[in-house]
Amino acid sequence: MSDKRLQRFLLNISTPQRLNLFLLVTCHLSLLGCAGSSHPRLISPSEGPPSRRYLELYSEKQIATLHFPAGVYTLDAVDKIGYYYRAPRKIAERAGQGSVWRDGGIFVSKREPQKLRGYIFRAGTVTHIGNLSRVRHRFVGEDIPAESGL
Repeated sequence: MSDKRLQRFLLNISTPQRLNLFLLVTCHLSLLGCAGSSHPRLISPSEGPPSRRYLELYSEKQIATLHFPAGVYTLDAVDKIGYYYRAPRKIAERAGQGSVWRDGGIFVSKREPQKLRGYIFRAGTVTHIGNLSRVRHRFVGEDIPAESGL
């Protein structure tokens, strides 16, 4: 579609239609931005590449309304982009007068193992949240190998 045709099209649609178009495009782009799996594959204790089985977070970390507890996170799943460490207890999401408790934990990138992000399960899929790389932590076990060329 040429620039002039696109301009005429945008000028001829109503404001609610423009809003719907904007939301549709935004939704599609945000879904395309998630490179990981919406359902990471669970790891059995004897399976997979050499990896650090535990990640210890020394203090609680808050990202927006989510509270990631201090404690030992256990390697639980993997997908094409990283490893998922399950939290020692559910993640608290502050909502109104109380909390909603969500399954989740910490995601570690395969390409950049020093990069940590929070994750929670919301609406049946994994949602990566925030940056936990600066939170004081340590891995327990063998190294996670960095992958190259993806």
